[in-house]
Amino acid sequence: MEQTRNVENDSNKYIEETEQNMLRAFDKVQKRYGWTDDYVLSIPYSRLMDLFSFISQEEQQEELNEWKKMAFIGFQTRQLEEGTTFQDYLQAFGLMESTSDGEENETMEVWSKEECIDHANKLIAEFQFEDDQE
Repeated sequence: MEQTRNVENDSNKYIEETEQNMLRAFDKVQKRYGWTDDYVLSIPYSRLMDLFSFISQEEQQEELNEWKKMAFIGFQTRQLEEGTTFQDYLQAFGLMESTSDGEENETMEVWSKEECIDHANKLIAEFQFEDDQE
């Protein structure tokens, strides 16, 4: 009985936190783009989740840029060892943007529905061709 109450309380807390997070995310979308509640609610769920993710990444980048601006002021006003570059300075404070395996950040290509279907059909055709040859 006690376990059931604990599970219910945990579930209720989780739901409340999720609702609060969604409300904050909606507010961010509305503030950033000036959209109304009705417009935001009309956006398909998957697109809305993409939008939340995009805004979160943009906010993180903006925050990083603010820290870099402050670091630049510090870099200019502090006496450093000769040969210390701004890149070295950023690295020392953990403000360098990390890329996986040293690769540059790639921009994602977005395909239309038709392009996705065409690509899938080509892949299917290639697999069928390979099966026919065996």
